[in-house]
Amino acid sequence: MGLMVLNHLRDIKPCEPRRSQRAFQNDKPHYAFLTNKIDHKRRKSFQGDGDFCYVIYESSSGGLLMAFSGVIPPLITPFDNEGKIDEAFLRSHVDYLVEHGVHGVFCLGSVGEFAYLSDEEKLKVMEVVVEEVAGRVPVLVGVGHFSCKVSVDYVKAAERLGADGVVAILLPYFHLTDDMAYEYYVSLAGSTGLPVIIYNFPAVTGFDIKPETVARLAEVENITGIKDTVIDVQHTLKLLELVPRGFSVFPGSEITLQAAMEAGAKGMILGTSNITPKPSVELYEAYKSGDVAKARLLLPKVVSLLQLVSFTPIQYLPSVIKNAIKLTGRPINTGVRKPLPNLSAEQLEKLREKMVEIGLLEAGNTTGG
Repeated sequence: MGLMVLNHLRDIKPCEPRRSQRAFQNDKPHYAFLTNKIDHKRRKSFQGDGDFCYVIYESSSGGLLMAFSGVIPPLITPFDNEGKIDEAFLRSHVDYLVEHGVHGVFCLGSVGEFAYLSDEEKLKVMEVVVEEVAGRVPVLVGVGHFSCKVSVDYVKAAERLGADGVVAILLPYFHLTDDMAYEYYVSLAGSTGLPVIIYNFPAVTGFDIKPETVARLAEVENITGIKDTVIDVQHTLKLLELVPRGFSVFPGSEITLQAAMEAGAKGMILGTSNITPKPSVELYEAYKSGDVAKARLLLPKVVSLLQLVSFTPIQYLPSVIKNAIKLTGRPINTGVRKPLPNLSAEQLEKLREKMVEIGLLEAGNTTGG
């Protein structure tokens, strides 16, 4: 997959983007916006309504690279009553998101409880997601680990299973410097032809990848983007100022969403999109079309979802997302992998109240638990 496959795409030629896509072109004339033009080996062509899932652009060395864009939910990992991967619900959840217009999916992220899964379980999630997506949208796979060697092993597994890109969060144990972080990502990128997306989540890892370090990493040919889960708007703006225009910045927080999208971010990777993807998709489409006024009218609906995940400590995030999904009427088992905590009855009631407040539930709804 990735760059190796792209070398064989002889029939793909740069095409003039539609007017609605030029807002996301960032004046880079060699972008080729792809709709249904890719025919992956072992996979279907990406399908859609004419909107792009990713773009192909020419690198400094003249090669072709893949840069992702749009709404890419970080998937939850559902478990059954015995604590095993609930493959049936995972498949139905993937279908639900794709059918509601998302532009990609990202498995084995923070909301997906990747840190608490065995290697066998991670491989199972990769396999199920790639198979169920069946080429309809790009699949990104989380490969973060304390060890660079183990991360590389995950990358190789993602390649074998047909993923379209990898997302790597740096998990420090000993204190790491910026140069150490740089070397980790360079080593990871050097092990694969797949596009590599940096994942910065300092509230969890305790390590904040500086915008200057990201800009250095953006010079590495197949490091093509970052999921930046921060709450500092100035950090986001500095990042967008420093990275090349072809580099995909995805805000991972509703707090920085407006600033990021209006400064040139290519999409969003928000855990709340698991609950209801439609508001995020509509917001992205408005920004992509250049209709900032419409986007600003849609923003409150997306930002209001932050209320659902901000009334509890961050370690409750997977439980909040799963319980919110169940409250909307979808049959998910809400259990999370220990040592992560489940919502208490009191917290669940608070979640239900907040979902009523923002219009996701009708008053009196007693689903969930």
